[in-house]
Amino acid sequence: MSRFLAGFAAATVVWGSAAAALHLALGWGPPSEPEEVVEIADATEVAAAPEETTKRRGGRRSGRRGSRGAEGSSAESVPRGDAVTGDDLREGEMRVIDGEGTGGEEQLSGAEIDAAFDGAMGRIRRCFVLAAGDDPVTGRLTFGLRIAGTGRATAVSLSGPAVVTTGDCGECLRDAARAIQFPRFDGPEMVVRYPITLE
Repeated sequence: MSRFLAGFAAATVVWGSAAAALHLALGWGPPSEPEEVVEIADATEVAAAPEETTKRRGGRRSGRRGSRGAEGSSAESVPRGDAVTGDDLREGEMRVIDGEGTGGEEQLSGAEIDAAFDGAMGRIRRCFVLAAGDDPVTGRLTFGLRIAGTGRATAVSLSGPAVVTTGDCGECLRDAARAIQFPRFDGPEMVVRYPITLE
């Protein structure tokens, strides 16, 4: 019995080390290149329904008019720099492998993640209409998702320019990411980082 326990402990350490090395090497996410490139200027012209776009644009304009009472006050209300918003992805959490259960170790491939985001890109682009301010936005927006075996995101975070990660725009982007249906997989939850270049 003691040999069995010693062997089991050694195998656990070896497999755990291998899984940790694989996790760090692969990042359990899509490849970093190529990135999705979104042109913000075109995003304002995309709309699901005309009445919805009119409503959003009208609300945004009236909000800006109200904030321009004093010269320069609208520039002060526009967030600057980068920000991280949303849920805690619990990346430091220990990953438990069920050695005796029926659960598998399957994870989504980069191609499956790309395909799911491609299907959601129209909704994501519409969110940029809600960005504060009139200045063009450039930089990298990264979606962070914790995805369950059901194919649904259980946690969503955003990192990148504060003008799109905060406020109504950030909320819209997080909702769009939560609505993505990824393929089902037989494995533990996985954390994915999906970068988009804003031009």
